[in-house]
Amino acid sequence: MSDSEEKNELLERSIDDLMLLNEAMKVTSTVDEGLYKIVDLTCRLMDTTQAALLLLDEEKELFIVRAPVGLDGTNLKDREPLILPDRLQNILFQLRSTHQINALNSGIKGVKFPIIAMPIYFKGNRIGHLITGGAKDPGSSKDPLRRKLFSLLGPFVSLIVENTKASELLEQHFAMNATELLENARQGAKDNAKAAEQLLVTSVRNPSKVVRLLAESFYKQLVKAGFNEGHITTAASRLLECIVNPPEDAK
Repeated sequence: MSDSEEKNELLERSIDDLMLLNEAMKVTSTVDEGLYKIVDLTCRLMDTTQAALLLLDEEKELFIVRAPVGLDGTNLKDREPLILPDRLQNILFQLRSTHQINALNSGIKGVKFPIIAMPIYFKGNRIGHLITGGAKDPGSSKDPLRRKLFSLLGPFVSLIVENTKASELLEQHFAMNATELLENARQGAKDNAKAAEQLLVTSVRNPSKVVRLLAESFYKQLVKAGFNEGHITTAASRLLECIVNPPEDAK
């Protein structure tokens, strides 16, 4: 292949990737839709067969699998915690820049090493990693151009998370009026003007904390509305039923 043909092929591939990225950045109905598009693009850019976003839940000290592509296993389901061996857990928890992780005695069935992990930052805070592995060609993932394109995906992941989280919180009037949640956000922010921004960060990095604060606020609002302990217990029981058998419109 001549230099001219090689350049044209590279240009065509770059245009295809930009078109896919443009599609991913269009307004999406859910965060899942946007994330799956970015993760799928990751596989295309890096010529790999596997990729996923691992969102960090700092309070529980674990990673939550989001938008897995090419990954199949009981330990690799979307929205489920990823159980990692101590060595790999420590590497990912300490990782602050893009890094290739070679074969480990990982015990993670279905993950093809080496994998490339890139930290994702949101409002200056690390919220997880975009990972990819299972290279079709061992040399493709080391290609400097592919690596550079891969590094550009981080800000887009952050932007998708920010836009969708902001929309979700704005649509959830109860969450926006939860006294405990908003007060906690103000305490975590440097000034009141950044309370809304802090609420977004907290909802991404510590979802368990947000749910707990919402539950406390919900309880207090029910008490103020005149409901007794029996009524509130019934509501809690119904929530547990919904966890076991989610309503169709919540799936």
